[in-house]
Amino acid sequence: MSAADLLEDALDRVADFDAAGAIALLEAEPHAASDPRVLALLSYARFTTADFAGCRRDAVDALAASTDSDRTTRLLVLGAAGLALGSDRSSGSELEGCFAEADTLVDDGGDLEPTLAWLVGYLLVEGAVVNVLIHAARRFADAFADEIAATPGRLYRTLVDGVLARLLLNEGRVAEAEAAALTMFERAGSGPTALYAEAVQCLVAGNRAEQGATRTLARRVRQAIPEPTGAFQTTCYLLVGYGLAALADDHGAAALARSASGNDFSGLSVQDRALAIELLVASAFLDRDIVESERLIGFIAADIDRRVPGPAILRMQCKLELLRGRPADALALARTATTRALADGRMLEAGIGEILATRALIAMSDRTQAVRELAALAEQAVRGGHTAASRSAARELKAIGRRLAPVAGSGWDGLSPREREVALLSAEGNSTAEIASVLQLSSRTVDAHVTRVLAAFGIVSRRQLPSRLPATLPLTAVPVPTAPLTPRQRDLTELVADGLSNDEIATALGISRKTVEKHLSAVFHAWGVRSRVAVARIVLANRDR
Repeated sequence: MSAADLLEDALDRVADFDAAGAIALLEAEPHAASDPRVLALLSYARFTTADFAGCRRDAVDALAASTDSDRTTRLLVLGAAGLALGSDRSSGSELEGCFAEADTLVDDGGDLEPTLAWLVGYLLVEGAVVNVLIHAARRFADAFADEIAATPGRLYRTLVDGVLARLLLNEGRVAEAEAAALTMFERAGSGPTALYAEAVQCLVAGNRAEQGATRTLARRVRQAIPEPTGAFQTTCYLLVGYGLAALADDHGAAALARSASGNDFSGLSVQDRALAIELLVASAFLDRDIVESERLIGFIAADIDRRVPGPAILRMQCKLELLRGRPADALALARTATTRALADGRMLEAGIGEILATRALIAMSDRTQAVRELAALAEQAVRGGHTAASRSAARELKAIGRRLAPVAGSGWDGLSPREREVALLSAEGNSTAEIASVLQLSSRTVDAHVTRVLAAFGIVSRRQLPSRLPATLPLTAVPVPTAPLTPRQRDLTELVADGLSNDEIATALGISRKTVEKHLSAVFHAWGVRSRVAVARIVLANRDR
């Protein structure tokens, strides 16, 4: 068998979930111990079986055997070494520096062998994500975008789609991650690949705060895998657990982490080990169980100074200090965790650290600063589509009797159902007293709602609402008015629906402002309405009929 056929056969076996067969095939190769490509694939295959010691050994041997190799071989080896590094808890590992060298080779440019180019790109991105080197993962994803797009085979295509979706999520680009996860699912087919796609979707849906979708996907994965065995099934369980954690279902997430981790967490990569223990600590924190929190943190506390698990351990210790009633110490830990996560581009983890920091501030009675920081977090989360983080911020404020101000420009999405009612009634010219009477609220409550409405639409006066609301109105079925309008009046209603003011309409139609007001009054009478907002609702609801 030629070298190319050997590698292809081994990859096919991994794709068929026969990593053991791939390892046996590669080990039978006469030059397996000295062929860097064979060693790289052996390392990768062992990683998929959670044989981390063998994975690291082969990766180290591959590095030594490829010092004078061609560009494709060296990058392939560096990708496998990066993945192996994600399972290495030793200090001063021989695998350190693989990503820096890969970065240099990528910058130097040059062609890759077409049959292996996609695998080089995938291993480098996956390895960087496993090590939570988000900036590096993004550089590799962009550098190998064309090669990755040509990934053959359904399993590998799904794995590539999955790592790209997880990368976007780590970067805090949750809305983009949702689109990537949907594409992944549509291409996954059936069987294990579809299961992995659903697990990734569950993770993303949780961070989008889509309760129904998250729980449905979690139920599907649990039904398909009653008890996880092997690295692939364990990964699916952990992804679902992280999705439930985003919904603040800490006990549900911990149950999955417990099933996936075993008694000593030895079958997990360094980062998965840290995050799985963090899920368990979150459940213990909810139960205010200091003893269990201390026991769990003991599994990994020695790794606090290491880059990969460090922020997670700091967050766990922060919770422990909160349980002990030491909020100042908790705040320092949360701040350090956030700083370290941000340094690697781990935006999702940084958000978790920021939430913990505000809990410490509240415990220290510094509510003003907590509210300020929660508002900033929510605004950033809304921009990235990270709905779960925004809702987490809202929950923290609700616990102290406060509410987040709507994000400027969020419009209807930033308002509660009652605030939307107030917005419409206000825009239609009703006074505070009239709105209070209709909705059976106090005038003070109405004014508070109006303040939030103005903030959501980014305006400073109620007088601006009639011209701002039409283009953003959530439409319901509105009947077509039977009273006919003149052509000029119809033109005017279209411009009202587009949000133009009377002066802008006058300019657009070449008439005076007084004539605009006359035509608008006639439209009100013909259609039986009392405001330009009502006119806009009718026009927009019937525009495409």
